[in-house]
Amino acid sequence: MPPALTRRGFLSGAAALFANEAKAASKPNFVFILTDDQGWFDLGVNGNPHVETPNIDKLAAEGVRFTHFYASPVCSPTRASTMTGRHFQRTGAVDTYLGRDTLDARETTLGNVFQKAGYRTACVGKWHLGRYMKYHPNNRGFDEYFGFWQYGFMNRYDDSDELFDNKTPVEVTGYITDVLTDRAIQFVRQNANRPYFLYLPFNAPHSPYLVPDRYIDRYLKKRIPLEDARIYGMLTCIDENIGRLLKVIDRENTIVVFMGDNGGVSHFFKAGLRGNKGSAYEGGVRVPFIARWSGKFPAGAVVDAMAQHIDLLPTFCDLAEIPAPPKLDGKSVAPLLRTGTGETPHEFIYNQWNRGYPVLMSVAGDPELRANWSIRNARGEKLLSSGELFDLAKDPGETANLAAAKPAVASALRSEFERFYADVTKGRDYKRVPIEVGRPDENPVEIDLTWGDPVGKKVQPKYLHYIRDTIENWTEPEDLVRWKIDVVEAGDYEVILSYGCAPGEEGSVVRTRVGAAHTDHKVLPTPGRTIFRPLSAGFLKLDKGLASFEIKPVSIAAEELMVIHRIWLRKTNAPRN
Repeated sequence: MPPALTRRGFLSGAAALFANEAKAASKPNFVFILTDDQGWFDLGVNGNPHVETPNIDKLAAEGVRFTHFYASPVCSPTRASTMTGRHFQRTGAVDTYLGRDTLDARETTLGNVFQKAGYRTACVGKWHLGRYMKYHPNNRGFDEYFGFWQYGFMNRYDDSDELFDNKTPVEVTGYITDVLTDRAIQFVRQNANRPYFLYLPFNAPHSPYLVPDRYIDRYLKKRIPLEDARIYGMLTCIDENIGRLLKVIDRENTIVVFMGDNGGVSHFFKAGLRGNKGSAYEGGVRVPFIARWSGKFPAGAVVDAMAQHIDLLPTFCDLAEIPAPPKLDGKSVAPLLRTGTGETPHEFIYNQWNRGYPVLMSVAGDPELRANWSIRNARGEKLLSSGELFDLAKDPGETANLAAAKPAVASALRSEFERFYADVTKGRDYKRVPIEVGRPDENPVEIDLTWGDPVGKKVQPKYLHYIRDTIENWTEPEDLVRWKIDVVEAGDYEVILSYGCAPGEEGSVVRTRVGAAHTDHKVLPTPGRTIFRPLSAGFLKLDKGLASFEIKPVSIAAEELMVIHRIWLRKTNAPRN
């Protein structure tokens, strides 16, 4: 009998588990709330006279508020850094779509750390760190998951059918912020007698800016422009729900942390900051950060020292008195939280994001960094990829470019950023990970259209926000699209294509291939070119291991092969001859 299944092995494992749980029983609970696209300037406590956030403002009055807390310009990189305590370039999650939002499976997450320490862990809300089951929160250290993990954000804020309870799809009624909060409250109540770690990443106020009319009307009455009225309405809805959650939390034994994931998307009031989400200016990277631990953190303290998202994991470990994983970039800011004052643990803060591969590009033999990065030092001197240099201590709005007056400072900061960038990108190629097919817990598996690499003249996967994606312009017989897959179990697989083909355009033949195995399908008509229905395109016998999955025309009967909307590979239960 394997050692893990012997009575002795079982008892020793159980003893270790009970020991961890007993030790964790004296630890504080954690509630980590993350909002999506709420900027530093989108809080009343940070000076916004228009937005109504009384519960979050009260949380700040009862805890510690940071004025210079930084995140990445967009969400998935922030989430990767927050989960790992490492610069996102090291983790593989460097963008928000096309497969580049996948957190490397080898990374250790906050969920892993607290689960190992005996905490009950839950993630409720937006994951956005890998759309396939291998990267599901239940497989990344979270005992419980409720939310949407496959895509970047909800396309439906009301009565959604896009959520999962752990790994099971479910449908809900109601506004999504209310639904997520209800589930978070349920988790807190169910774990009142044991230590827990709750990660609550709301998807609001991310676009589309949808919220019940009563929230919008209160801002239209203030003469706020419609789009910002919608955003502010979403923020007030979040605030009310945070108020509901805080009422069920044990104040003295629960650390509550509130943070935004990147710069804001509102424009009506920006507290003098330049830039918005996606930018390396302050308005794109400074985010709200508040932490409360009643009786342990000084109430109403304001910390001006700079800190950032990578600091959360080591800080949480410090506060819980549990070991932190190795090779972290973040620094614990627990001393600043306990005292409400102090110096930054960082010499520099680095920010970078571009829509593409985050690598050093070579132009005529000279190293040149991709656009949209910034670096600031503890004195507040900040350099951007544009060459602009600002003194944030005197010019928080980044209006006076000092590059010409201080060339030595600009040069030193650029050199430091180049050193940093070479370090965090070393050894990574940022290619999309292969899609696992044949997993028992993900069968059939959908082959994400935008993870495909087009080969040829015209064919192109078309990104239209996740559930609307298509492959179009398939007019050249030599054009193909290719995906990297990882067959986890050999066997027979059915190819299912959901496509559109206008009546009269049918008759083309499409071939799907994996290595030497291929199957051909004669394209049938659907009610219209962009009216899709799923049809079996045949079967493939696949060997275990890495492979290339291709779709290519054999013949094109009319102007276009078809418009593909979705693709699945389904492992069959019975072998086929």
